[in-house]
Amino acid sequence: MTFFSKLVRPETKGKKNFERGRAAEARSDFGKAETYFSEGAAAYDEYFAGKPDEVRPSHLAMAGVCYTRTGRYEDALRVLSECVERKEIPDAFLNAGYAAARLGRANEAARYWALYPSWAGQRTVESALNEQVRRIRAGGADLGAACETVARAVFEQDKVNARDRNFREAGRRTSEFRQGY
Repeated sequence: MTFFSKLVRPETKGKKNFERGRAAEARSDFGKAETYFSEGAAAYDEYFAGKPDEVRPSHLAMAGVCYTRTGRYEDALRVLSECVERKEIPDAFLNAGYAAARLGRANEAARYWALYPSWAGQRTVESALNEQVRRIRAGGADLGAACETVARAVFEQDKVNARDRNFREAGRRTSEFRQGY
């Protein structure tokens, strides 16, 4: 840790590590992604402990994703449920449902996944979520398999989004594709 790194605000550290984790996932470097998400989760822990006056919904969503990716599902549900109440961010619904499913709360997972906004334009993810909601509501759904299906759909959607972004921007990569942050 350098002298200047102490001057960086925790929410900035969290956001940067979140972005680095998402980029590592896109490269299929999952070990590095886990490291970045762990660092992001620690930074958001510090940020939330400081009791800031106004935590932005985007910070709640990014923290929730970091918590979900590191297996801290209770923490993820706590921050993502607050985020969902304040703003409609697609990743918040997606990851809240995933965390609930990992905790064995099928009805809660189905509720979050059913609320995933169609305006996000993420057809692969939306289709997978609708199918999992249908299976959960029909009864007897395997939540582990549901989480695996959703994770695969997110990975496939990210590849489609990267291809579309490169086509639209003539190959320039200016920012990560995130809807609603």
